[in-house]
Amino acid sequence: MLDKKLFRFIVLFYILACLFGLVNALFQKISGVSFKSFTWIGLIMNYLFNYGTKFIFIILSIIFTRVYIMRKFSLPISIIIHTLISVLLSLYSSVLLLGYEKYVLGYTDVIDIKLILLRLAYSSNFNFFVYFTLITILYAYYYFKKQKDQEIRESNLKTQLLDSKIKVLQSQLQPHFLFNALNDISSLMDIDIEKSQDALADLSEMLRKTLSIKDVKHITLEEELSILNKYLGIEKLRFGEKLNFKIDIADFMLFEKVPPLILQPIVENSIKHGFSYTHDTITIGIKIFMLYDDIVFEITNNGVQLQQEKIVFGNGISNVLERIDTLYQGNYSFDIRNNENSGVINYIKIPRIFEQGKHS
Repeated sequence: MLDKKLFRFIVLFYILACLFGLVNALFQKISGVSFKSFTWIGLIMNYLFNYGTKFIFIILSIIFTRVYIMRKFSLPISIIIHTLISVLLSLYSSVLLLGYEKYVLGYTDVIDIKLILLRLAYSSNFNFFVYFTLITILYAYYYFKKQKDQEIRESNLKTQLLDSKIKVLQSQLQPHFLFNALNDISSLMDIDIEKSQDALADLSEMLRKTLSIKDVKHITLEEELSILNKYLGIEKLRFGEKLNFKIDIADFMLFEKVPPLILQPIVENSIKHGFSYTHDTITIGIKIFMLYDDIVFEITNNGVQLQQEKIVFGNGISNVLERIDTLYQGNYSFDIRNNENSGVINYIKIPRIFEQGKHS
């Protein structure tokens, strides 16, 4: 019926209201303003009975509100209903308290309509305040709970959509890579059958690794570099001494988490566009380092430079950019530009993945 947290809060609030009323009554008795006919014990018992019976009525009203009124009626109609219930609360408590005073405490006053209405008028202000305060707490609690639940549902739906999008993008990348790798090996077969067989073995191992990570959003840099090294091994067999590469990364970074296959398409692009008639030997540099709470990738070549200002990306790089944009919600940097002396530099900066979930 009611959440335990809400019920505890209502009980605590009501106890505080009860104590406030009791302290006020005791102060009036001490000062001689009222309650002169009551003993100290009698006054305390009177208040405990009064507030105890009210509490039963209020709890039943709150449960009724939660189960029926909140689901069936608009806010204006609900206010009218609760106003009537607060009047019933005052009438209920007045009649019970008069009965308690007559039959338990031995008062001789005749209980009639006039006396009931007088007691009703006397207690209605406080009863109205306590009742509507608790009802307001009830409405506010479930309103904010509904808002929070809606936010959680939207967040879960958004996460599911992002996961689906990432899986689709990663599934698109694998055939793209496979086609290019097979094309490279096909070119190599015309030159050296033995090297082609080694390249096929490396490709097989690489495909095994990529298939094992097809449903994950992040892998360690160690795993990412293992896949990249297999790819570089294939390219090295194809180009021989004309292709060199250097990977610069500190050991402590190997367990940092990054999106899978973030490097291979960019390295592939650097190799493909680095060679030219005037650049028949190139070196690919891969530098990975930490910059505050970000991971930075710099992939360089010393080959031909960019010849146009506006660059149109192919499927591989477009796929990488779309995946990191989806994962990090635009919180990343990517740039490709001519290096100062020769070649091209690709620059990627993405947030680190922390154990406590700063990014996920």
